[in-house]
Amino acid sequence: MKLIICIVTILIILSCQPSFAGSNLKNDLGLWTPVYIKLPVTEKIITQLEINPRIQENVTHINQLLVRPSVGYQLTKSLSIWQGYAWVTNYIPSFVNENRIWQQILYEREIGRFILSTRSRLEERFIENVHGVPVRFRNMFRVQYALDKNNNWAFIIYDEPFINIGNHFRGPQSGIDQNRFFAGLNKKISDNASIEGGYLMQYLNQTSPVQDRLNHNILVNFYINLPSLTGRKI
Repeated sequence: MKLIICIVTILIILSCQPSFAGSNLKNDLGLWTPVYIKLPVTEKIITQLEINPRIQENVTHINQLLVRPSVGYQLTKSLSIWQGYAWVTNYIPSFVNENRIWQQILYEREIGRFILSTRSRLEERFIENVHGVPVRFRNMFRVQYALDKNNNWAFIIYDEPFINIGNHFRGPQSGIDQNRFFAGLNKKISDNASIEGGYLMQYLNQTSPVQDRLNHNILVNFYINLPSLTGRKI
């Protein structure tokens, strides 16, 4: 039943692809395999490290590598605020180095078998050879539905638009930057680890005359939750 739900959802997404046929889009197949390592420091303070390699060009060449450490503060059971840094290397079509500082608000709420979450993030981007500091806003809305009583399997769906704020010479232009839509499954491996896999459709709104892109990505997330430094279960 779990597999049927996932397949049906992906088929619905793919059936929408003809709507892009009239557009000038470059289609590509990619593979993203991010690893998220979370380490609680206290009951309120959490740290996280993300290592995210991304392979594109029909899964033949690495396109990006992101290393994204962050620290969060749990305001309430459902609401947390985060401050982070990201080192981003881009390899296609040429090597470009980028550093980011970002701030985030995360809200998560459990309702029955559902876990609903929304993540709002503001990024200040320091991009090689780009004048000024481009700012980008992104917001993800995610729904997780447990497929069994023990939460060993869950169906995941989310959407995340990215918006550039302001125009920058040789850099991002104001307006829609990209959109990501994901559907897949999460498998609980243990109390401290899970794996999540599925299909990520990424639309990239490129600055003319560069061709817009539609990336069909296989996304495999690895989540690792380390024990709290205080020794207490959080």
